[in-house]
Amino acid sequence: MVLAAWVVIVTALVLILPGAFVGRRMSLPWPVAFAAGPAITFALVSVLTVLYSAVGFVWNPVSALVGLLIVLVGAWIWSRLLQTGIGLRLAPAPADTGEPGVGRTAILRVAAGLGLGGVIIAVTCIRPVAKTAFAGLNNISQVWDSLWHASSLRWINETGIGSAMRMGELMNYDTHGFNYYPNTWHALGALLFPLTGANPVEMYNTYSPAVLAVTVPLGVASLAYWFARHRYDVDTSALIAGVAGAVGALFPSLPYVEVQLTSVPNAVGVSLAPAVAVLVISVVRDRRRVGPAALAVSGVTATHPSGLILLGVIVALWWLLEGAWRPAASRLADLATLAVTAALTLVLIFPVVLGTIRVADTNELPFFDFREDGIGVLDGLAQGAFNGTIPLNLDHYPNWPLIIVTVVGLAVLAWLRCWAGLAGWVVFALVTTNAVVSLGPLSYPLGAIGGYFYNSPHRLTFVVAMFSAAAAGTAIGVALVAVTRFLGRRLAPSGDDAAPAPTKKSRVLVAATYVVLLALIAGAAVVRYPPNAQIASKERGGKYIGPDDLVAYEWLASQPDAYDVLVLNNLDQGTGWLYPVTGVTPLFPFYRANEFSDRQRDLFWGAAKIGADPAIDQIVRDLNVHYVIDSPPSYWEFQRGRPDPENGHQGDPFLELRENGAPGLTEVFRQGETVVYRVNEKVYPPAPVPVPPPAEAPVPAPDQ
Repeated sequence: MVLAAWVVIVTALVLILPGAFVGRRMSLPWPVAFAAGPAITFALVSVLTVLYSAVGFVWNPVSALVGLLIVLVGAWIWSRLLQTGIGLRLAPAPADTGEPGVGRTAILRVAAGLGLGGVIIAVTCIRPVAKTAFAGLNNISQVWDSLWHASSLRWINETGIGSAMRMGELMNYDTHGFNYYPNTWHALGALLFPLTGANPVEMYNTYSPAVLAVTVPLGVASLAYWFARHRYDVDTSALIAGVAGAVGALFPSLPYVEVQLTSVPNAVGVSLAPAVAVLVISVVRDRRRVGPAALAVSGVTATHPSGLILLGVIVALWWLLEGAWRPAASRLADLATLAVTAALTLVLIFPVVLGTIRVADTNELPFFDFREDGIGVLDGLAQGAFNGTIPLNLDHYPNWPLIIVTVVGLAVLAWLRCWAGLAGWVVFALVTTNAVVSLGPLSYPLGAIGGYFYNSPHRLTFVVAMFSAAAAGTAIGVALVAVTRFLGRRLAPSGDDAAPAPTKKSRVLVAATYVVLLALIAGAAVVRYPPNAQIASKERGGKYIGPDDLVAYEWLASQPDAYDVLVLNNLDQGTGWLYPVTGVTPLFPFYRANEFSDRQRDLFWGAAKIGADPAIDQIVRDLNVHYVIDSPPSYWEFQRGRPDPENGHQGDPFLELRENGAPGLTEVFRQGETVVYRVNEKVYPPAPVPVPPPAEAPVPAPDQ
């Protein structure tokens, strides 16, 4: 747990500080700069990794620091331009409204709430893995996507290639065919290896929840702050935001389901979106924020495009329901400001746009369908609105305390007249419901939004839960404010019915009440720990990759030639974990690959013919394959059993090898069902030993 704690601390610092410094240098106030810091940090990672890849620089902590210094110089230039005559005309300082900025005490309260929420998330996600799962922090998640994330972390650290445009080089060993993948989360994590000393599996298991321990409370708090600002001053809204940041950690979807199902980049992108959406909304009143807002939006997009969808929906609903009716300057001027922000964002996310277009032909996300038969519309609405989708519907729904406080929170939003926030909850509750059960004529538009979340109920539930947690936290925070004000009046001198001015006594009262509330939330977290920890660590039992596999991987890594040759593996079995665990190179590092080559396909289906088919043997030699690893079962049911292409059943290409062996393979290791073969002399005949020529008989010397 010491290593885990260190990874969490370093992650928080590396995630927040670079972006916060850049945002501050671009004229954002410190509190806003810290709120936008993670998104701006990811934006820097996105831009720098693509540029470094283009010019041949490696991505590592030193080059990242150099890039940060260059960006800080650029941010300083931006701030100086804002002070020129043209800059002051295009982006004048907002008029002084007389309202004080957020105070230090309010900042400390927000930090306390965010810190408590982060600690709850980190402990709930990491402790059960470290204490109860096989291999502890070296445990292997059994979920499909986790292999890609762990492999990406190791690959970027080893190669120095962090560009999202070059992930095909990892996905397909043979062809290196193009593949775009939003890679900022992995590229940032790769910087932590020399700073923490963690190995790739330890890093994946601790870095995943560590990032979410920062972004989830921040996202929920940002929404709650926005909600509260409809009626409250800055300091009171900050207090409410701190409450919400802590409350969010109690919700089972925030982020425990996402950690279990390993959709961490999606969850990070989505949880970054609210803070950035609030920043974007603020540009109409302070145009100096256009640059950092565009940078932050690009960071959200580069982390995962789903975050951009949430951000866009929040801003659009705000404009339709609030912004257009109370413009800061005029409707046209405000729209122009938002349009400039969008245009700058498009420039910054050009690699994302280009990469998405290039993989559009293989993009299947609009076609995912997770609907189940037998669920009615009302049941679907309840599940979509109140955190009841798969896998929560099995053992963790309905959670009445959270449902009740959410409903109260939605009523509070109506009282606050935060119509855009209320509409955001409704929209995503409907989108989530549509992923559970068809909503008829609404199915297409709702499915279009949900497509960017794979129309996956658990990913969409994460979005709804952010609104729900923010609403619940707002309700609790409003109650806290009401209680402290009531007590303040009771403690005020008799005959003074007006709201008392802040005094030392009233400040102590608010602080004490806030501490008590945070203590109650911490107690609720203790009560919620068993179910939430079970959710977060559920897929850790070794169903596909277990202790036997780890022993086999370590044996392979101990062979003197292991790092100089290639290992043929069955990608359907997940044995690509050989790479993140040991660094030994498998032919198939993931469960799928882009643009399989003919020789990859022939070797995959012809493993049992090694030593019997000259064409297969030549592929083995060309690829320098010296080992084969087999470890059933395969991940999906259709990948198991005997191949039957006539009836559409793929089957297991290694089944024949498992049953009959192969002439060119010799079994050299077995642990449980995991078997390692070495390619033998039938494929790699020993080099002929040169025979020295026979020694010539000495010529006798002539007689004298």
